[in-house]
Amino acid sequence: MHYGLEVEETVGLANPETVIWVTEDNVKRAPAAEAFEIFGSACNEYYKEARNIYPRPFEPFFERKKLQHVDGLSAADYLEKLPLTREQKDMMDSWLSGNGHNYPETIAYSEIMRWFALSNFNMPTMFDSIARYKIKTGTHSLLEAIMADGNSEVKLSTPVTKVNQDKDKVTVTTEDGVFTASAVIVAVPINTLHDIEYSPKLSAAKVDMGSQRHAGAGVKGYIRVKQNVGNVMTYAPARNKLTPFTSVFTDHVDESGTLLIAFSADPKLIDINDIKAVEKALQPLLPGVEVTASYGYDWNLDPFSKGTWCTYRPNQTTRYLTELQKREGRLFFAGSDMANGWRGFIDGAIENGREVGHQVATYLKRENDNA
Repeated sequence: MHYGLEVEETVGLANPETVIWVTEDNVKRAPAAEAFEIFGSACNEYYKEARNIYPRPFEPFFERKKLQHVDGLSAADYLEKLPLTREQKDMMDSWLSGNGHNYPETIAYSEIMRWFALSNFNMPTMFDSIARYKIKTGTHSLLEAIMADGNSEVKLSTPVTKVNQDKDKVTVTTEDGVFTASAVIVAVPINTLHDIEYSPKLSAAKVDMGSQRHAGAGVKGYIRVKQNVGNVMTYAPARNKLTPFTSVFTDHVDESGTLLIAFSADPKLIDINDIKAVEKALQPLLPGVEVTASYGYDWNLDPFSKGTWCTYRPNQTTRYLTELQKREGRLFFAGSDMANGWRGFIDGAIENGREVGHQVATYLKRENDNA
């Protein structure tokens, strides 16, 4: 890695021993190899068109007509059309919900295909790419390394209220002061883009996308249980009657028990910080477990995010992605939420940030040359 940061593995994904899944509101349990035969064949069917839609994953519009043909479909729409068993559909429902962090009917089918295409059209690679590995010393270590590398001045707790352009500068007004620049990169989450006052006003497409919001709005929590439950992985469809958790898996086991990572499609279904509620929700999947701690953060209530990771809804890619990336005067737009490739990931933020940084440098050089 560029900064020499160590990574570690999430054992429930790297080497799951047992898979537990909910189908037709019944709980099943099997060795991982047996469960993955069921799940794997469903994935083969679900992802079979990915290469046709995204033959070049970092060029999403390379097959524009094919993308336009399917972009109106939700992940649930496509799933219901497939010749799969109810059990397979229930497992896939869980998987789709976990990927998009919402109910599958809110998530674009094209988004699910994009993740698979970016993973070299391979399920094990997809597991590795999206969840298996993490930075051993935490994401903050990467952020600190990037900031030290760039030697940038950072203004924390400085909300922007207005951005005004004239013919030779941009004025950014915050709650604490005013800044001017020859160009500005707007890198706020899409869901908050319209919360800033712009003059001239932003394009209608940018405002519309911000008002609609992307689909990412679910729950992610870290749960400490007293028991050693082993390396487990669970699947449950988003609208099952037994548990609000669509997926739970082992992060690691130590002398004090097991740390689990859990997901739900809807924060209304579970208060991830309520130990008793979380313990009750786990019982159908892991009977008898005792929860000693549980923590999560509702990013939907955070005024500077208003959602979790970016997942486009049906039609949002073809209607808005190109427009979101367009410069408007001296304003450039960047961030993970509008990346061509790993949208919704730190990788996408880096990918898009490098591209837009180059665009700004070129723009300023041209302006200076013409001065």
